[in-house]
Parts: sequence; structure tokens; C-alpha cells
Amino acid sequence: MDQHRIHIATPLHYMPEGEKTFTWMKAVAVCYGFEVVNDFIPITPGGAPPLIGRDHLDNCDIVIGDVNCFRGGEPESGTIFELGLGFAKGKKLYSFARDYRNVIHRYPVAFFNDDETQTRGGMRLLDEHGFWYAEAGTPGNLMYTVPTKMVEGNFEDCLKVLRADLIEEAKDRGSRMIPKQDLRLEPTWPVPEGAHRAYLAGFECFMLNAREVGDAMKETCVKYGFEGIFPPDEAPGCPEKEPEIMANRYSMMANIFDRDQVHIRNSNMVIANLSPFHGQEPDSGTVFEVGMTFGLGFDCYVFTGDGRPLRERVPCRADEEGQWRDVEGYIVEDYGFPLTHKIAGAAKVIVGDFDQAAAFVAKDKGINN
Repeated sequence: MDQHRIHIATPLHYMPEGEKTFTWMKAVAVCYGFEVVNDFIPITPGGAPPLIGRDHLDNCDIVIGDVNCFRGGEPESGTIFELGLGFAKGKKLYSFARDYRNVIHRYPVAFFNDDETQTRGGMRLLDEHGFWYAEAGTPGNLMYTVPTKMVEGNFEDCLKVLRADLIEEAKDRGSRMIPKQDLRLEPTWPVPEGAHRAYLAGFECFMLNAREVGDAMKETCVKYGFEGIFPPDEAPGCPEKEPEIMANRYSMMANIFDRDQVHIRNSNMVIANLSPFHGQEPDSGTVFEVGMTFGLGFDCYVFTGDGRPLRERVPCRADEEGQWRDVEGYIVEDYGFPLTHKIAGAAKVIVGDFDQAAAFVAKDKGINN
């Protein structure tokens, strides 16, 4: 089998014995014929954050992400950021989770909507914020569930599936097989020269009055001199499929993913709400979109309503070595950022609401309005 280079996206650098586990993963990958290109980068007390650049992931062919829940109902945001970045760079994406049950069974913080006439995707569940529980019936957020091949189990289980897939691809190349075409990779509504168009990423699209909220956000963008695209907006060249196709949850998810990813390609920046969502982490779908935007070379602006450093926000205490750890023993970053260093180093972070973020963007871009 051809040699393939893997980047492992994982929160192991936060975990006790994480380096030992990462060393095991690299050794197992070699046994299956793969080369792991990234090294374990420890989080050290008082050290500088290991920031990433635009060339991140350029030396790999495949990104494998650990999408297990982390400090709540969402995967670790740095891992999802790397999956989004990998998608933008055209990498093959795989992920694994030991618990493949749908989200509502892994993070059952939900309530029934009293209005039985209101449903979304056939469900009327609301999360702790009173938003639609959009991913309640699936193993994760559609933004990483659709573009990655998700495997139930551990890293080795994922490698087994990946190896089998690569063998099948090699067999197809030697036969008269028509490869699957990916039509998602180009914009369908290019941004005019000198214009500014922002993709408005965030969990606002899960609100019961999402359309009203989205229209208000787009009006705010116009007020500050640029254009905004809200995720549920129609995307040119990406129509909704026939009802019989959309009746399947995964077909519907893929259609929504296609629409949202082309929205990003039709923009030249993102303004993303990365406030804590289902637990301590931001909404994973939004994080994927920020990673994809960064990978495309566009400007990333993220805002959060809680600007406290992670060490102050996540319940934690110092161990005997001065390392801050949460209740599970996982390391809590102490770099002074309200978000993981991968995102904070790739994006401009605004502490405040959407209006304040839009005002910052206009000023940062030098937009006269």
C-alpha cells in the first residue's frame, strides 16, 4: 500500500498520560503502514502557546480527529478547528468516538418544546439554552459529521477502516471505475473586488426565532458597511434536495453542510460566536467553520460573551507541579486566552456581543460607513 501521512488531531496534550497514549498511537499507525507527521506538544506551566500558521497540515494527506466529548457535550475545539482546516486544504478526514450514540443520549440536557406543533427534523427537543437541539438524533454536529468518516471505537479501529478504504480506492484506480466527484470546492457567488462579505457562524441558527435573529445580524453588517450571510440563507447553486431524499437525516445533514461550506467560500471572512455552548467548549460546528475559513486564507473574527481566561472559567486547581487541572485531571490552558490557543492564535478575538464584533470588523478592515 502507498505510504500515507497522517496528522492526529487530539486533545491528548491536556490529558494525564497523554504523551504515552500519543506515542502508542504513532506506533500503531506505523504497524498499519502510515506515517504520523505531528509530534506531541506538551502544555507547560508558564510556557508560550504553540501557535499555528497558514501552512499547518500542509505536510499530511489525512487528518484523523478524536471527537469524543470534552468538558461537556462538545468535542475539544482545537481538534474540530484542525478538521475544518483540513477540509479547506482538501485533506481526507476521518474521526473516531468511543461512544457512537446520538448526542441526546451522551449529553441529555434537553427539554421538550411545549408547542407540539413546532418541530425541527421531526424532533421538538430544546437544549439548556432554549435552542433547537439540532444534533440530538446524530453522533455529532453535522459540520464535522458530514465531511469526516466517523468510526465507532478508538484510534486503531479508525486506522483499520482507513486502511480498508485506501485498499478499495487503489482497486478502483486499477479498474474502469468512475471516481466520486466533489463539486463543493469552488464558490458559487464570488465576492466582488474590494467588497467585504462575512459568514455569520454561530449557534444563533438553532434559536427558535433564527430567521428574525439572522436578519437582524445582517442588518447590523450593513450598518457597518459590509454584507453578511446567515447559515440558513439560500446558497446559489446549492438547492435543497427532493423531499424523499431530505427525509433521511444524514442526507439532510449533507445538504445543509454543502450549503454552509459554500457560504464560507462565497465570503471572504467569518464572524463567529464562540461563547461556551453545551458545556465549556464552543459549538463544534462553528469551530469547524472557523478552521475552514482560516484554511482558505480568509480573516477570522470570533466573539465570546465570556472573556475570562480559561483558567478562570473552567473549574480547576494547581497540582504539585504548578499545572492547572480540571475535575477530570485534564490540563486547563493558562495562556490568558478565553479560547484554546489554536483558535486564539488564528483569529482576532472580541469580547462582547455581535454588534461589538461587527463594529470591530469594520474598524479593522478600514470600512467607511
